[in-house]
Amino acid sequence: MRDSLLPHSPASRPRRPVTKRQMREKRTAHVLIIFGLVLAAVEIYVIWGSI
Repeated sequence: MRDSLLPHSPASRPRRPVTKRQMREKRTAHVLIIFGLVLAAVEIYVIWGSI
């Protein structure tokens, strides 16, 4: 009875549990992004250092 008085919320699908593989892939992607940014910073440092 009480539930019928509440405004209807938009229908949302329940979230599926994230598998360990997906978590590992996401962590690997973050590590690769950070590595790429560090590598780019080192390259810029080397280029500016040689001028």
